Amino acid sequence: MKISILFTAIIILPFSIFGQSQFPDIEVTDLNDEVIQIPNDTKGKFTLIGIAFSQDAQNDLYSWSQPVFSEFMDKNNLSSLVYDPNVYLILLFGGANQLAYKTAKEQIDQGTDESLKDNVVLYKGKMVDYRKKLGLKSRKKPYFFVLDKSGEIIFRTEGRYTRDLIEKVGDLIEE
Repeated sequence: MKISILFTAIIILPFSIFGQSQFPDIEVTDLNDEVIQIPNDTKGKFTLIGIAFSQDAQNDLYSWSQPVFSEFMDKNNLSSLVYDPNVYLILLFGGANQLAYKTAKEQIDQGTDESLKDNVVLYKGKMVDYRKKLGLKSRKKPYFFVLDKSGEIIFRTEGRYTRDLIEKVGDLIEE
């Protein structure tokens, strides 16, 4: 499994349906074992966040990886020169899945391109509060958020990639 494919996981629907709110504080660790505090460490830049907490969400995540990388992360692509967002894929391990954390982290690390190891982050712990605050209802879907420069959620969506959604994200974060 190539984790680099997972980076397409940033899609957007107007978050106004749910009301604009601050992204909840979460401490995660990237694949280089660096600790990141989201949204505190992301302030000052727009941030794209994909969240998954089950194997069931993988196919929809995969549909986003190449478009997100091409549009926002590939320094050889002209369009990515227009944008400079933080991009994170948060993989949540809660409940019984915490037992698989170490093995899963090793597999993810082996399958992730070196240049993307800062972007794949893992969380191990209690998920109830995050699921509630972020409206993460289905384990079968990935969820995507755009945060403004102050950490406020300005867009949210779930599921598969569409070109319209990535264009909306680009419009939101264009500098």
